[in-house]
Amino acid sequence: MKVFPQILLLLLLAAHSNISSAQDAPIQDKTTVRWEPDTLYFGDINEGMILLDSFRVTNTGEFPYVIRSVKASCDCTVLRYPKEPLAPGQSATIRVEFDSAGKAGDALPGIVVYDNSRPNMRHILYLQGHIIPRKKPKNPLDGF
Repeated sequence: MKVFPQILLLLLLAAHSNISSAQDAPIQDKTTVRWEPDTLYFGDINEGMILLDSFRVTNTGEFPYVIRSVKASCDCTVLRYPKEPLAPGQSATIRVEFDSAGKAGDALPGIVVYDNSRPNMRHILYLQGHIIPRKKPKNPLDGF
């Protein structure tokens, strides 16, 4: 009877090892993609406004396109992206929510998309514009 728990433990370890290696395995098949646009120009906006927009990606290669992760250069940007692979010729969008609260002046936050595209297995996208700061109300006691 002592053999059964040992066999069970070995099976569980083997299953965990296979799951981990499948998730951590490098993506072998690289593909090509086209981004439209690669920079979102939002012009002048007032501080505190929330910008909602999206980038469109099309798989122009021969293999499925896989987005492994997406990172923004600041916590002011929320991203939603497809978790499933895109077949060749298929398109999808990355939704962007940019919160300008606490920001002022020229803005150029970057978004890095880690994927299986050639040549670098990543793409860098940008938001670009100018944030007009809120005018602070004058203190009526300043005149005394």
